[in-house]
Amino acid sequence: MQRRITRYLSLLMGVFALFAVVGASVPASAADDTLIGSIVDTNGAAVAEVPVVVTSADGKFKKKATSDAQGTFTVTTPGPGEYTAKVDAKNVPPGVRVPQDAKQGKTITLPSEDTVKLQLQLSEAVHGTILNQEGSEKTPVAGVQIAVESTDGSFSETATSDDEGKWIVYLPKPGSYKVTVDEDALPEGVSVREGTNSEITVSIGEGIQRALLFPMGKDDRQVLSTGDKALQLVVEGIRFGLLLALAALGLSLIFGTTGLVNFAHGEMIALGAIIAWAFNTNGVPFLLAALLSVLICALAGGLQEVGLWRPLRKRKTGLVAMMIVTIGLSIFARFVFQFFIGGGNESYRDYVIQDGIEIGPISLAPRDIWSMAIALVILVLVGLFVIYSRMGKAMRAVADNPALAAASGIDVNRVILFVWVMGGGLAALSGILLGLSQQVKFDMGFDLLLLVFAGVVLGGLGTAFGALVGSLVVGLFVTVSTLWIPPELKNVAAFAVMILILLSRPQGILGRSERVG
Repeated sequence: MQRRITRYLSLLMGVFALFAVVGASVPASAADDTLIGSIVDTNGAAVAEVPVVVTSADGKFKKKATSDAQGTFTVTTPGPGEYTAKVDAKNVPPGVRVPQDAKQGKTITLPSEDTVKLQLQLSEAVHGTILNQEGSEKTPVAGVQIAVESTDGSFSETATSDDEGKWIVYLPKPGSYKVTVDEDALPEGVSVREGTNSEITVSIGEGIQRALLFPMGKDDRQVLSTGDKALQLVVEGIRFGLLLALAALGLSLIFGTTGLVNFAHGEMIALGAIIAWAFNTNGVPFLLAALLSVLICALAGGLQEVGLWRPLRKRKTGLVAMMIVTIGLSIFARFVFQFFIGGGNESYRDYVIQDGIEIGPISLAPRDIWSMAIALVILVLVGLFVIYSRMGKAMRAVADNPALAAASGIDVNRVILFVWVMGGGLAALSGILLGLSQQVKFDMGFDLLLLVFAGVVLGGLGTAFGALVGSLVVGLFVTVSTLWIPPELKNVAAFAVMILILLSRPQGILGRSERVG
């Protein structure tokens, strides 16, 4: 009986202690009487050093605050009630204006979890940084005078660059302005670069702060010749082709063993990059994150086969219907990715900034060299596996004739499962390595899908080495074509070459011709 009473008392004391801790961690007064606000400009950027006045509804309380570097301000009030926060329009820092709603202020009733958000307008301005270039080196120039005058003559002001070469002139209103560097007052040894203007006329719209460039000194940097550019683009094309080949190889093997044209293969590329990015940005080293991503995507490929494609084959679903399912799966997966990582570009935490390694006229970052080496090694190993291993021979047998392979004792479902696992892993590795140079996006696989298809078709449908050769051809023409056509049209060159080759060799570069009829 005494033990039971002791247990009850201990439990009761624990409950009281818990309430005491919770009550101490969230004091009522702090939640009830603190007003928190933020100051931003029209671009959503924080504005510091903005004076704010907070008054109570009855006028008995009035207190000033100033926004910090994050644009936030905090005012402790006498207690719950209605308060108004407004910007002190007479003392705002240069570069912003106070619109009418910020002058009138915003009202909030405390206690509240909301914050008061006051938005300021950007003042029109022209600004820039004066840098003197000697060869490849650029140094800031102080003391350069820049005159700004409105074209109608109603405004004139002169700014002087500071120790960092920076200058800025705030304008009274939108309009046309003439900006001139005073060449006579330039420091000794500094001159406006030959072939450039010391006077610029610009049109400034409402709220626009425009950066202007006045190049100084002589640019002695060497410009690559057309031959050197072509050599650089060839190497970049080989790198891009090798990474395409990783994805194309998996797609080709899946088509060869099942006959399925998988439009969701691009999302496997994106999934590999996204998983590696998620691990890496949360503290996992990149190499370990990449390995985990490949394993997870290989598992995802196997789950697709077991949970979706095998049941559809058992139901005798046609290949066209299954292809349409892959299109729906692709769209669904792509927007799931967008929901989780957003629509912008993301970068890995590791290996983002690297100095290039110069090999003659060719410059490559170490990550690009390693990407090429890894892709080449994996492609060679997969090719040897397909040719010499027992499973590889079984894969080729199933690709030639699934019914005959099953009759000879090969477990066709086991072979197809292995192909899906391999295809998922290869696609993931392709996405991871592409993400190193092109950043990670939710639709990166969709952007590459047509090029992957082009590599598979060009090399020969269902052939492993054909996918490698076709992808290298596509990668080379995508990059080298930018010597003659705009970069926006670079994919067109690859598709044009694919069409020309298929016109002369319909089965692809390494595909086998078949007798029809």
